[in-house]
Amino acid sequence: MADDTAPLFAVIDKVAPVLVPYTQDRIIDELWHRPGLAPRDRAIVTVSALVSRNATVAYPHYLNKALDSGLAPAELSELITHLAFYAGWPFVFGAVGVLAGIYAERGIGADQLPAINPDLLAMDAALPDEDARQVFIADAVAPVSPSLQHFTDDLLYHEVWRRPDLAPRDRCLATVVALAAQGQAGFLPFYLNRAVLQGVTREEFGEALAHVAFYAGWGNAIAAAGAAKAFYEGLN
Repeated sequence: MADDTAPLFAVIDKVAPVLVPYTQDRIIDELWHRPGLAPRDRAIVTVSALVSRNATVAYPHYLNKALDSGLAPAELSELITHLAFYAGWPFVFGAVGVLAGIYAERGIGADQLPAINPDLLAMDAALPDEDARQVFIADAVAPVSPSLQHFTDDLLYHEVWRRPDLAPRDRCLATVVALAAQGQAGFLPFYLNRAVLQGVTREEFGEALAHVAFYAGWGNAIAAAGAAKAFYEGLN
């Protein structure tokens, strides 16, 4: 048992004792050590799920775990920025407050964080499905909200998705998990297609869904699995 879990486990033991071995044996010892997804990717997945559910009590442990699992400070900063668009600013600000303290404790300064205006990735490298995306936004969004089309095109896709300090594959993994964790299974096929193009394998997404189940609820994970099953069958 990790030292920082001991106080939490002591509290849980007074209320729901069986959650202690379930957490230790099934999440810490089993889920996080399964071979189908690297620990660094599991950290991306878990942070994405937690922020998408505004699970503030879990932030200190898992944001530290993300850094310990191989995410660089700049990458974690970019992940938090990316999640602001898919989970919402209010949820992300809760994580920012915790992460600021963690960075201070670890001596992580501005020199280790992403630039505000970096050289952006090429469109085809960041967004291999950009033509299809533009057609969808023009058809489904623009007639209802030109403002939303503007921010989606100019800010989210032509800037955020092209920022270089988090790889496009990692952004895809974070996005599909954020959607699954929020129960937005209807959007998964589009983003799963991009994830496939960026190298996220079916096995990796399957492992990510197990994290969604534990950190965002079984119902959301099952719904996402159903949407993913239809998507993968369409590829065959």
